[in-house]
Amino acid sequence: MSFERRRTPAFNLSTPRLPSLELLKGPLARAAIVTLATFIVGYFVAANWLFPAAEDPTDATFVELPDLVGSEQSVGEARLGELGLASMVSTTLHHADLVSGTIVAQSPLPGQVARPGDTVRIVLSSGPEARVVPELTGLAGPEAARLLRGLGFEVQISRRREPGAAAGALETDPPAGTRVYMPAEVELVVSEGAPIVDVPDLLGRHMNDVGGILEEADLQLGAIRFRVVAPEAPGRVISQSPAPGSALRGGGFVTVVVAGQPPDSMAADIADEAIPPLSADTSGVVSGGAR
Repeated sequence: MSFERRRTPAFNLSTPRLPSLELLKGPLARAAIVTLATFIVGYFVAANWLFPAAEDPTDATFVELPDLVGSEQSVGEARLGELGLASMVSTTLHHADLVSGTIVAQSPLPGQVARPGDTVRIVLSSGPEARVVPELTGLAGPEAARLLRGLGFEVQISRRREPGAAAGALETDPPAGTRVYMPAEVELVVSEGAPIVDVPDLLGRHMNDVGGILEEADLQLGAIRFRVVAPEAPGRVISQSPAPGSALRGGGFVTVVVAGQPPDSMAADIADEAIPPLSADTSGVVSGGAR
């Protein structure tokens, strides 16, 4: 039996051969070089201009904001400029005490800090708000006062007994139509109306005397009706409304029914129907007999 010795091939320990430079001259190689260069340039631009690294806040310079409220706009802007800050007017507001053009608010607030170049927003006063006193003559006192308060006025009510004037608002001080700056107080003068009087008893009186009796009581004669068929003597009052003793505001009207034929039958109101109850006409009567 024979053995055959096989020879193991020897390893080549020589330096490997580098690719030929000719390979770098191909189109693929040039495309790869261009892509790599583009990536490097793009990264440099993004890192330095598009997405710069955040500044270290410990390296920033801060300034403390001064209190600008109450200063004129030009003065406040000058103080901000000295600190390297800009200003912007955000809005204007009415202010009762500060004249127009005065700073009434700021953001950031006084004492807070900002960096040079930051913008401080300021609010300017447009001065006190002016409103017109409305015309209230003829309105009821409570209604007139409610209207004034609704417009923002403070109301001082004065009462006056005005002969011949109905109860309600008479005048204001300042007068209606006056333009005043808020806050403002308006004096409202209210008439208490004519005094309350007792209705005199006219039953049995002659119609020629009724007018004088009512005038003495500060009342007026209202409608006169006639009852042709009546047991009473002609010309005598057989019914009245309001009833005798009723409480009626001065200047009110009293209606009467007179017995007999009217002086002018064409113009008179003939009461042929039954005489209505005395309580039928309560116009102007003060309820409950209040004085």
